[in-house]
Amino acid sequence: MSRRDYRRNALAIIYMHVVTNKDIDVIIDENTFASSTGDFIAPLALDEEMLDACYRVEERFDTYIRVIDSRIKDGWRFERLGRLEQSILLLALSEFEQGFQEKAIIVNEAVNLAKEFADEHSFKLINGVLDSL
Repeated sequence: MSRRDYRRNALAIIYMHVVTNKDIDVIIDENTFASSTGDFIAPLALDEEMLDACYRVEERFDTYIRVIDSRIKDGWRFERLGRLEQSILLLALSEFEQGFQEKAIIVNEAVNLAKEFADEHSFKLINGVLDSL
């Protein structure tokens, strides 16, 4: 798998965490079970770095929200963002904290995820918030 595929899978897991508030381990276990019992759900494989990023989001969720809220402009708050935009920002913050990749790479990947999966103009918000960190 490519690094981008691992990042997409991490985004899917974080998105499920944001939407359902389930523990990361539960989400991974449910995906493993569902993908092993049929071919209608793909397994969400992660490398060590992306697995660690998912756990960081779970552990530091409230801290990351405060950081994001401090950078969003025009009276917006984290809770007003779409769940996908929230998930992309959370993943990027966890990657920043890991320090394995340069900031520019993380921002670029987050923007690409937003362009691929989120609303048409969401990438601008993602880019602005992450650039300000």
